[in-house]
Amino acid sequence: MRRLRFIDLAAMGGVAMAAAPSSSWAVQPYPSRPVRVVVPLAAGGNMDAMTRLITERLAAVLGQPVIVDNRPGATGMIGANAVAKAEPDGHTVLFAISSVVQSIRLQKNPPYALRELASVTQLADLPVAFGIAEALGARDLAGFVNMVKQRPGKLSYGSYGIGSSGHIIGEMLKRTAGMNIVHVPYKGEAPAINDLLGGQVSAVFGSAGGVAQHPGKIRMVAVSGARRLTRYPDAPTFDEAGFPLGGLTGWAGAFVPASTPAPIIERLRVEIDRIVRLPDIAARILDFGFEPMGETATPFAAFVQDQYDRWGAAIKDANIEPE
Repeated sequence: MRRLRFIDLAAMGGVAMAAAPSSSWAVQPYPSRPVRVVVPLAAGGNMDAMTRLITERLAAVLGQPVIVDNRPGATGMIGANAVAKAEPDGHTVLFAISSVVQSIRLQKNPPYALRELASVTQLADLPVAFGIAEALGARDLAGFVNMVKQRPGKLSYGSYGIGSSGHIIGEMLKRTAGMNIVHVPYKGEAPAINDLLGGQVSAVFGSAGGVAQHPGKIRMVAVSGARRLTRYPDAPTFDEAGFPLGGLTGWAGAFVPASTPAPIIERLRVEIDRIVRLPDIAARILDFGFEPMGETATPFAAFVQDQYDRWGAAIKDANIEPE
């Protein structure tokens, strides 16, 4: 049986037809025009590629074009704020990574609050990988930590930006391991990895897919998350490597402006969950170094609140001061 291609908002119980017979949206179907999916990252990365993979299928089931709108900048806040302030009618959607909660914690006066976004569903786990230069000779994370301790202040790690998951985890590792290592922030993962290959930094935080592209030159010694990755089972988790992160990990999720009608949120959730579980889509997501998710036992809104609390605590423990 084919899915309904629209939701009649008059059937939601939230529209009083007789009260406003001239209202332009009283009998508006959803979606009634193209849907815009904002990605708060530059085009060309794995998150952008996953978004385009999902939105292509989403357009087919919604019966309207789904346009990807890349809004990078300010550690994701520009794109997230654009969605938080958009009309809550389901035609503006945010596909964001964990920076959507980290950025709020890292700013004294953030442009949006978490309550301004309604959680739809988790797209994927985006574990953060830690890779070290093979030329160093360290075989695992413990070996690298010992090497740093023997050469305090001489080695460095690159991250994909100040306040990024890699930066926060790096400072946590630095504190818990009691080592003196220099942080070098970059505007994205690619330049950080390029400098590791060129010998300008000793290690790098990035996506598992990005770090794994250079076997023989970069050794992936740990990944965030509760379990090893399907595509990279030889890389232990930070917990397994002896440096627990307290449940911190990267992830990607879908959001809409707060006050978006619940039936629209449910429609998006059902369709997106179905798409990320399609065998061909799931395989591509795994190739990016991500783990496809969709609906889980823990409601996404509860997961987001938990991550907001965990990342906030980690930022405080790592002595990263809000700007």
